[in-house]
Amino acid sequence: MEEQVSNSEPQAGPRERILEASLKLFVEQGYFNTNVPDISKHSRCSVGSIYHHFLNKEEIAADLYKAGIQQFRNRLTQAINSDDDLETTVNDLVVSFLSFAEENKLLSRYIWLARHTEFLNQKVSRPTTVGFDPLGRKLTKIIKGAVRKGEMQRNDAEVIWSIMFGIPLSFVRDWLDGYTKKSPTEVAPAIASACLAALRGAK
Repeated sequence: MEEQVSNSEPQAGPRERILEASLKLFVEQGYFNTNVPDISKHSRCSVGSIYHHFLNKEEIAADLYKAGIQQFRNRLTQAINSDDDLETTVNDLVVSFLSFAEENKLLSRYIWLARHTEFLNQKVSRPTTVGFDPLGRKLTKIIKGAVRKGEMQRNDAEVIWSIMFGIPLSFVRDWLDGYTKKSPTEVAPAIASACLAALRGAK
């Protein structure tokens, strides 16, 4: 008998199914309206299996948030080059930000719209904080170079990051809430242009 080769993708393991089901439930019906039996039903994992992988519902929510932040920041890190000028960097950063939101709508709703401080006891890190990870180091180097070359004026870090991330984030939130007709990728060039102008004009 000829061996049959399956072309189907490998099924996700219990942990991945739990996280996927939880994300959908937290976004669609809210964290407080979701209980472990709900997650069990939608993930096709027993309650015992859920508690084997996670301490409680809060730990599931925290893991989802941390993983989402990391996925988002990795996407931006890959999109920019430390040797690029300010204009190229801002364009690549904004396009990557908006593309990520459009391609990962459910995750974006969880990252940007959920009030995590209401149900996570641990300190909640902002996804757009520019720290000492690869994204933070790249952006810091690019901004310092842009100041030296006269592409923009020196300014407080909080102002710079608020411009670079705040403008695209404002559109993403409106889009996720259904207040805009155009998609994030459609407006990416205009948003990038606004960010660049704001950075150059900030004093």
